[in-house]
Amino acid sequence: MTEPPAHRVPPPVELLPAFVNTYDVDLAEPEQLPDPAALTAWLRSQGLIADGTPPAADDDVALAHELRAGLRQAMRQHHDGDLTTVVPELERAAARLPLRVIFTGTAPSLAPAGTGVTAALAALVAAVATAEAEGSWQRLKLCAAEDCEWAFLDSSKNRSRHWCSMGSCGNRQKTRAYRARLKAADRMDG
Repeated sequence: MTEPPAHRVPPPVELLPAFVNTYDVDLAEPEQLPDPAALTAWLRSQGLIADGTPPAADDDVALAHELRAGLRQAMRQHHDGDLTTVVPELERAAARLPLRVIFTGTAPSLAPAGTGVTAALAALVAAVATAEAEGSWQRLKLCAAEDCEWAFLDSSKNRSRHWCSMGSCGNRQKTRAYRARLKAADRMDG
């Protein structure tokens, strides 16, 4: 029996950026998960909790924010290839979440232990392990534009994409760099 579409969890390459993008530096009010009701609604919209699941508490919101901050930092590091630096927020948040190892199929995998909001947050950590096993974790990055920082999947062949969109952030950054070079050249001539 398959799960109804409303409760199907997106694959890690969609779920993790969606969670990270609940903090959007481009908006006047960047925080999209400010309270337990918003966190509960978002987890439900992603199929991570079912209708009737007890709502999130203030502690869950704080844990979600810490987890998201850690994921943002990890995705930021994917640009540099600096994968050895520990991300303290991610470590702390993951240590507080109920996870278990499942030994079915061809390879062991992580899964949330239990139910409810903390198990839903644990599913996000399990999604990191799944993304790594699938080879997509290091392709999840933050846009290099400081006024954007949107999480995205780098689908370029050589994993060198820096911006969420070349059409907006990429062009804007290249235009700024070009203008800075012109200004520097004018100062040297003048």
